[in-house]
Amino acid sequence: MVIGSAIYYPRTFSYRLRTTLRLIFVDVRHFADGDASIGPDEISLDTYMHDIDEVHAHLGHDRVVLVGHSHHGNLALEYAKRYPERVSHLVLIGAPPVDVISTVKAAEAYWEAHASEARKATLRAKLAHFRAEGRGRMTPEQAYVAQYVAEGPRYWHDPTYDASHLWEGVPLNMGAMAIFREFFADGYELWWGREQLAAPVLVMVGEHDYAVPPVLWDDVLRRQKDLRFHLFRNSGHTPQLEEPEEFDRVLLDWLDKSR
Repeated sequence: MVIGSAIYYPRTFSYRLRTTLRLIFVDVRHFADGDASIGPDEISLDTYMHDIDEVHAHLGHDRVVLVGHSHHGNLALEYAKRYPERVSHLVLIGAPPVDVISTVKAAEAYWEAHASEARKATLRAKLAHFRAEGRGRMTPEQAYVAQYVAEGPRYWHDPTYDASHLWEGVPLNMGAMAIFREFFADGYELWWGREQLAAPVLVMVGEHDYAVPPVLWDDVLRRQKDLRFHLFRNSGHTPQLEEPEEFDRVLLDWLDKSR
């Protein structure tokens, strides 16, 4: 069960993987149609947990392999901690193990230290084009996607990759998005105890992820011994799309060995 978007995420996982696993893609509120004027008193992390649990109940499975990419990985972990009996395995892809501010600071340092001059030049050119297109003439939803695409050199191993097609038809609820970002704001730290989470955990990150840099996991790996960590050398933020054969191999091998 992949949580996030039932439109965006199916485009990132290989069809070959679907011959072995049944993949179920679940929308969350910020990637679904809804009232954009929604306030923080109307939606919370508990709301998201309830939504995911409603889908789980509808599916009728006792337990699922729960998958979350980026901040949806944080959602997946929080769900697995609340309902450990419903999650057989937990897969976190490019998920930040710390709060948003710490992630941004680490990303800037990683970018300065490790991004090539060519990559940096590509980002400058893409952002200049984005600004020239006129953000002020875009809706907030259009601007969100356009900026994400423009910042591709931070997200993809190939700095020239155009992710526009992944976003086609994906609804964005900017009100829910603003609230969602606050869930993992100041002071958030990814952690679990054995008494909270019995499911095996697989963490997969890309070496060229300049948005959620892999170095963020260094401290976590020292204190959380009960997880498998895999670094994709030729991936950025989305290794399931950038290195699909390696991703499928690592995931299926881990699932087989951790039954």
